Amino acid sequence: MSKLTTYRTPGYDDEPPRSPQLSTDDDDDTGMHPRDLDDSFAVMEASRIPKPDRNSIPNHGGEVTALKPSILHCWPLLFGLLYLAGTGFGVSKLVKAGWIDPEYGNATYAQYREDSVIGESCRGVDHAVPWRELKRKLKRCRRHEYYDPMHDDCHLCPAATPEDKIFAVFWETQKDCTRLVEDLSTRYVTHVMWSFAEPLDDGTINTKLQFWDDEHIRDCIGQLRMRCIKSMIAVGGASFRERFLPLKSPDNLARFTATAVQLVQLYDFDGIDIDDETGNMVATGGNWLKSHGPTVVSYLTALREGLDAVQHPDEPRYLLSWDEFPYAWDPPQPDNANYVGCIRYTEGEDGWHRCYEPRISNLVDFVNVMFYNINGGEAVYRAVIEDTLPNKAASVIPKDKIVVGACCGMGCVTLQPPGQEVFNAGNGSAYYKGTMLWSSTIDILYENSSSTHRMGRAGNYGVKMPFRMPPP
Repeated sequence: MSKLTTYRTPGYDDEPPRSPQLSTDDDDDTGMHPRDLDDSFAVMEASRIPKPDRNSIPNHGGEVTALKPSILHCWPLLFGLLYLAGTGFGVSKLVKAGWIDPEYGNATYAQYREDSVIGESCRGVDHAVPWRELKRKLKRCRRHEYYDPMHDDCHLCPAATPEDKIFAVFWETQKDCTRLVEDLSTRYVTHVMWSFAEPLDDGTINTKLQFWDDEHIRDCIGQLRMRCIKSMIAVGGASFRERFLPLKSPDNLARFTATAVQLVQLYDFDGIDIDDETGNMVATGGNWLKSHGPTVVSYLTALREGLDAVQHPDEPRYLLSWDEFPYAWDPPQPDNANYVGCIRYTEGEDGWHRCYEPRISNLVDFVNVMFYNINGGEAVYRAVIEDTLPNKAASVIPKDKIVVGACCGMGCVTLQPPGQEVFNAGNGSAYYKGTMLWSSTIDILYENSSSTHRMGRAGNYGVKMPFRMPPP
C-alpha cells in the first residue's frame, strides 16, 4: 500500500474549537466542524484487523463427531400424534352426541338440523327443537308410547285391536334410513321390518347391522315411534338361509335365542320377523317339513318364551312373525307328473319349495306371504289370490294372521302382473290382516315411493293417531 499524505495546516491541532453559526439565505458558506482524528481514513485503514491465513486455521475434524439421526429422536412426534388422536376422538364424540352438526353431504346427523325436526309452526313449541333435545325427550318414552311435542309429554300409542290392519315394509339397513323417515309415504306404514340381522354358523345372531352407524338406526326408530310405527328386526334372508339348519343343536339354539333377545333390547325393537328361507334342499334330505320343521317349531317356541321373559308387565307383548312361500300350502301330489305340490324337489339341488308346518300358526302373531316368489305367469298369481290363500292357507292359519305380500321393481323375482301390488293390498285389507312390501328401500330410493302410496291408499292403511286437545 502507498504511503498516504494528509494535507492540513501545521497548527490545526492547536486551533480552538469553532462554534457553528446558523446559516441564512444569503450565506452560502458551509459551516465546517472539526472531525475526530480516529475517523480519518488513514487511521481507520491502519487499525483494520488483518484476516487470518486460511492455512493457519487449526483443523479439528478429528475431534468433532457427526450427528447421526435415530428413532430415538422421533419422541416429540408421539405427543403430536396423541394430540391429533385425542382431538379427533373428542370431535367425533361431540358429533355423535349432537353438539356438533356436520354440514357436509349426506351426513348422519344432517337431517336433524333445527329446521327439519320440529319448527315454530307447532303450537305447543315456542322454539325450534334440535335433535339433541328431541332425542333426550324420546328416550323418556316407553316402547308403547310416543312423544307429543304439543303437550311436551309421552302419550300412549293406540292399543292393538282385532280390526287393525298391517302395512309392513322392509327396509334394508345398508341404506341410510333418513330417506325412510323423511318420506311422506310412511303415513300409510304401520310396521317397518329392518333387514337383515345375520345368523352365524354357531347360532349367534350378529347384533351389528349393515349400516355403518348403529346409533343412526336407533335414531330413525325413535323418529318412527313418534308416529307409533312399530319396528321389527328381520332375521335371516335368502343369503343366509342355510344358517338356520344348525339350530338343531341345543347349544346353537340357546345362543340364537339369547342373542335375538339381546338384539331386540339393544335397538328397542317391537319384535322379530323370521325370514327362514330353507326348503327342500340337499341338507334337509329333500323333505323340509320332516327334517327342518321340528327345528323351526323349537326355535320359534324359544323365541316366544325369551321375548315374553323380558317384556315389562305394563307393556304390549313383543311381536313374532314368520315369512312363508306362497306355494307352501299346495297339497302334495306325488303322482302328478306336471306338479307334485309343496314336496317338489330336484335331486342334488337346493330347492325353494316346502310344505307349511301348521304348528307355526299358534307361535306367531302373523304370517307374511311372500307373494312375489312366484313362477308361472299371471294365471298362477290369480290362482294364489283366489284359491290358495282363502281356501288352503286359511285352513291352517286364521285369516287375521295372514299378511299378503307384494313386490316392486327390482324386488320381484320375476315380473308380476301390472298393478298386482295394489290388488294384493286391497285384498289384504278387505279379507286378511293386511299387506307387506318388499322392499320399501327400492320403492323410495328408485321409484319415488309409488308402490307405497298406491298400496296405502288401496287398503286405507296407516296408524290412526289419537286426537288430543291443544293445551290452553
